Amino acid sequence: MNLPNTISVARIFLTIPVFMLISAGMWKWAMVIFLTGALSDYLDGFLARKLNQITSSGKVLDQISDKVFVSSTMIALIPQIPAWLVALIVARDSVVSAVRILAANSGVVIQANRWGKAKTVLQMLLVILLLFENSFRFQLGIVNQLVIYSCAFFTVVSALIYLIQNRKVLGG
Repeated sequence: MNLPNTISVARIFLTIPVFMLISAGMWKWAMVIFLTGALSDYLDGFLARKLNQITSSGKVLDQISDKVFVSSTMIALIPQIPAWLVALIVARDSVVSAVRILAANSGVVIQANRWGKAKTVLQMLLVILLLFENSFRFQLGIVNQLVIYSCAFFTVVSALIYLIQNRKVLGG
């Protein structure tokens, strides 16, 4: 396994301490570890390009790592993150994963597009904002609401774009 893929796998394992730290109310440590995982999302892609180690399995592994890491953390933050948003994100990710599986059966690897990447960045931003609020008892109110609804918007739009761009995979 190459270095970028190892970093992606490590991000999955960071889910466990982040979830446990949130559950224990250890917000600052949860924030530090979540930030480490979020930065690793950038680092694995950067290294894959820089070291010329881009692989089909790496493209898939990176996306799975993001989904597990971010979605699990968001689940731990319910009700601070509305349950409807987490359900929307999990549903979207499940649909997109199903499309990717169908595509893979045809020998096609579907990469993340700009909309999906923006969705992930917004999700990570929301988690970081909430961890910051809990760590420092500082309320960001309207900012959080803006990011919540931006997450919802990008979640729906990115799902529609994936479905439209890959309708042939779905038999359409």
